[in-house]
Amino acid sequence: FFNSRTQNEGHPKWFVLGVGQVIKGLDIAMMNMCPGEKRKVTIPPSLAYGQQGYAQGKIPPNATLIFEIELYAVNKGPRSVEAFNQIDKDGDRKLSELEISQYLKEEFARDGKKRHPSAHDEILADIFKKNDHDGDGFISAKEYNVYQHDEL
Repeated sequence: FFNSRTQNEGHPKWFVLGVGQVIKGLDIAMMNMCPGEKRKVTIPPSLAYGQQGYAQGKIPPNATLIFEIELYAVNKGPRSVEAFNQIDKDGDRKLSELEISQYLKEEFARDGKKRHPSAHDEILADIFKKNDHDGDGFISAKEYNVYQHDEL
């Protein structure tokens, strides 16, 4: 068994569930959690780091992991339908360079971090390089990879 309590104590971790940012066992264990809820979960090696282990995290091969989880908050992620619609000012179901540029300006103003003046253009270019798969100068909902689901 491996317990990482002392490594991360006092430092909340933010991540997107269901997209591979954490081990599969955490994606499964945190499904349907509500803010404020706590769970103790045991994750077998097959849903954690398997036979390889994780040297950087000092997790040995075939380790069973135990986590005590407290969910602080749930936010709509940057790939949500709501985020896409917020960026898509003209409602044409595709994001133009101007729409994304404006969104970046708003986000930069909101977080208040100091950035080099070229950062905006570099980030904008990178967004289109990674997301405009058909090269038409727009990012469609499909290219944006919007995750839609029905509420139960």
